Amino acid sequence: MVETHRTPQATWVEVANQLTLELGTLLNLDALLKKLAQRLTELAGAERALVLTADSENETLNLGAITGTQILDARGRPKHIFFPTHNQGDDPIIARWLRGEVYPVANGDLARASTLASLAQAAELTVFFSVPLLIEHDLIGVFCLDNPSSHAQIQPDKQTLLSALAPTIAVILRNAVQHSQTTRELDDKVNELHRLRQIDRELSDTIKLRHVFDVTLDWAMRITNAEAASLALYEQDTDELRFALELGYPPPNDQIALLRSTYGGGIAHRVARSGRPEVIPDVSTDTDYVAISNAMHSHMSVPVMREDRVIAVITVESRRFNAFTDAHLDFVEKLSARAGVAIDNARLFSETAREREKLSHILGSIADIVMVTGQDDRLILINQSALAALYLYPERSYIGQLFPEVFDDTPLVSAFHHAKVMGQTMVEEVILPNKRTYHANFSYNEKIGWLIVMHDITPLKETDQLKNELVATVSHDLKQPLSVMNGYIELLQMNQKINPLGDNYIRMIQRSIQNMQHLIDDLLDMAKLETGVQIEVEAVSIKQVIEECLENVRQVAEAKEMRMDVELPDDLPRIAGDFKRLLQIFNNLVGNAVKYTQPEGHIIAKAERTTHSAVQITVQDNGIGISPEDQAHIFDRFYRVRRAETDTIEGTGLGLAIVKRLVEMHKGQIGIESRLGEGSKFIVTLPVFPDVDPRQTQSLPPAPPDGDSDY
Repeated sequence: MVETHRTPQATWVEVANQLTLELGTLLNLDALLKKLAQRLTELAGAERALVLTADSENETLNLGAITGTQILDARGRPKHIFFPTHNQGDDPIIARWLRGEVYPVANGDLARASTLASLAQAAELTVFFSVPLLIEHDLIGVFCLDNPSSHAQIQPDKQTLLSALAPTIAVILRNAVQHSQTTRELDDKVNELHRLRQIDRELSDTIKLRHVFDVTLDWAMRITNAEAASLALYEQDTDELRFALELGYPPPNDQIALLRSTYGGGIAHRVARSGRPEVIPDVSTDTDYVAISNAMHSHMSVPVMREDRVIAVITVESRRFNAFTDAHLDFVEKLSARAGVAIDNARLFSETAREREKLSHILGSIADIVMVTGQDDRLILINQSALAALYLYPERSYIGQLFPEVFDDTPLVSAFHHAKVMGQTMVEEVILPNKRTYHANFSYNEKIGWLIVMHDITPLKETDQLKNELVATVSHDLKQPLSVMNGYIELLQMNQKINPLGDNYIRMIQRSIQNMQHLIDDLLDMAKLETGVQIEVEAVSIKQVIEECLENVRQVAEAKEMRMDVELPDDLPRIAGDFKRLLQIFNNLVGNAVKYTQPEGHIIAKAERTTHSAVQITVQDNGIGISPEDQAHIFDRFYRVRRAETDTIEGTGLGLAIVKRLVEMHKGQIGIESRLGEGSKFIVTLPVFPDVDPRQTQSLPPAPPDGDSDY
């Protein structure tokens, strides 16, 4: 109760404070509006109060709360009543509310205020007192009070009090509206994040393009309330727009395709070229629009970007005019960003799948064995030829299994282990369980692992075997007549007196016989190397081998006044190999260095341990050198360098071919560095003894007499 002796100003200040305490903490807009309507009814002594709230975005006034009987629709739910406030200057009531005037409304005013007809009819308003709620000329809301049963006017003192309370009520209402808007925006953001997470999950369910298209258009239509949608893929290089999926259009797909081919991509093609989204409120105003359905009136196209390139366009259409808002555009742009990643991934997956299938067909149709292992030695590829040659089950998958476990009982395991120890590309001959010989190439790729390609060389080996047998037979048959010739020459020298000219002829014959014998020995040696015999591998002192080789050529080197230097550390590890064959290798290399170096030349032989498992031996001279063209063939059989400096030097052209074969049979490597006029350096890398199981044997022939070796 307000005491009568207090002034009216003191009264409304107290009421304002009390309203602030009661309603200021109510931030839920619906609860506040109901409470406010009740308090206004009490303060005015009226039968009913209506509270209208302003919607600044849509420029309308909405019925927020009403005391007494609720206004229900045909289904018995609270009816949503609103009316516009924009451009309503002719409406006398709304015009005065916008000016902030307190206004008792009479019947005549309602008759002239057609904008309020829906509210007046629904609430049966005839005569009422209205108070606008403004803050800095912005209409926050309006409350109306009336007595529908007695039709009595609100008392003047109550009107004065309510007018004085309007600023306080406006602030309370604005705070609740702002809180409600903020809460609603947060809820919208949370819901949007939830939807986007759901979209991400659905897009990642599968990598198929059609699934990505379906999910994308389904969400675009669902959020924008569109009646139709399409998705087109765009090739920027050729400016080609290809529609991949269209939903919601009544014409059959073939008719839609005909329209597209006749009139082009329309607005979607324009968006693809510009890379900017477009919203068309009324498609009849756009000359580029292609009318797939005459029922559609508004259109929105959004480009799908991937790395600054347009890869697709999402289009939605509606039967309503101006159907798409900024919020719709914002969501579809976010959707397009996710769809861009999914579409790009799906396209890459499809292309990869096609390439994988193509590769599978190629690998399945070639006769060569192809296998690939990962960094962990597990198989990641094996073709049908490998399954057949290695007697593996064709219906079983070996992908993911360890290479040593799958091929445990084959020579592939030791060859694979050796390639890994060497740590580089390696070529080796292996005999598989099918009794055929393969040329196996082990190649390492740091991004993949080991690539193993094996070519069947059994026919070549059989042909080579026949050749070796022929060479051995012919060479053996040639040695006997040469021995007879040499014997008769010796008898001739013993029993006949020959003049100096005859002696010269005899020496020429003997030298030719000796050269022929050297050639036959080298041919036999090469044939034996190709066929091979089993010997035991042992630990060999490479220092002893080099020193013995140098001692063998010392007399010739001293005759040419050559200097020979040796760099052999005492702590060199022992080599795994055959002493006689290692001696043959370096006899050839050191002999060549002496033979092809001018008098007073210089030869260096040195050895050093380069890795834990290998020793490197070099034989270097400052002789005539070898051209790059000749270096490419220097280890070929019967190849000799043809230059003026070598015309007087005798040789068979088999020496370095034998050396290379012997080095490879010792699981080593040989290389050359040379420049014309500056000399040559031969580099031999051999495995140390601990890295080779002494119980294993190698195909090495017994050592024949030292063969002739030459460039």
